[in-house]
Amino acid sequence: MAATIKPKQSEAGTQDGSEGIHRVDVDVPADEWAKIAGFYDVLLFNTGHWWNHDKFPKEKPLVFYKAGQPIVPPLGILDGLNVVLANMITYIEKEFPKNTLKFWRLQSPRHFYGGDWNQNGSCLFNKPLEENETFSICSLPRALSSIGLKNKILIHEQLDLWFDPRNNGVNKEAREMNFVIEKALQGTDIELVDFTHLSEFRADAHPAIWLGRKDAVAIWGQDCMHWCLPGVPDTWVDILSQLILDGLGSTG
Repeated sequence: MAATIKPKQSEAGTQDGSEGIHRVDVDVPADEWAKIAGFYDVLLFNTGHWWNHDKFPKEKPLVFYKAGQPIVPPLGILDGLNVVLANMITYIEKEFPKNTLKFWRLQSPRHFYGGDWNQNGSCLFNKPLEENETFSICSLPRALSSIGLKNKILIHEQLDLWFDPRNNGVNKEAREMNFVIEKALQGTDIELVDFTHLSEFRADAHPAIWLGRKDAVAIWGQDCMHWCLPGVPDTWVDILSQLILDGLGSTG
């Protein structure tokens, strides 16, 4: 099994004047996964937390290339991701066997509170997010409570405060990227694996200030992005294992 997505970064160095930028060639797949067609029975694709502007300062921006040339006009980060995905999917559908199980794990949510990772954001929580911490029963129409919808609605309102891009919070990235990924994968044989929603509740499951070095928080801030082990990723593995077993069984 292989788990990777890595847009091809230029090997030309300064020869094409690309020094001082983060270059991504949208139409050149990375060797790590492009050369494994036919070898694996199961492939799990995903991407990380670097498709946002704070990872690429203005003096060294992310620039997308196609056919060896910068794409004009320049693409924004999410538009560039969309083009990367389109080219990646075309390659996978052409080069990889149909009977290979293909999964795409959607994004892992972050839980920064009071600021982003570089703005003293914190995640010192001792329990998961719960529906009754922010909204009281009085905030809902009585009719909804009487028909058993209270908890469901409260949960979604609580999580939306944290994660809905329309609220422009510091943790909006996961849902923004999921929207792009889900749209790009429609009609393909790549199965979406959505661990995002179940993980959104677990604001308590990050290393936070427990980073192994007493000066780590002062240097890097709290870690509200990675997960403690054992913990949430073990649940992901359990679910994925069952999906793989089911998929291999259906393919004979």
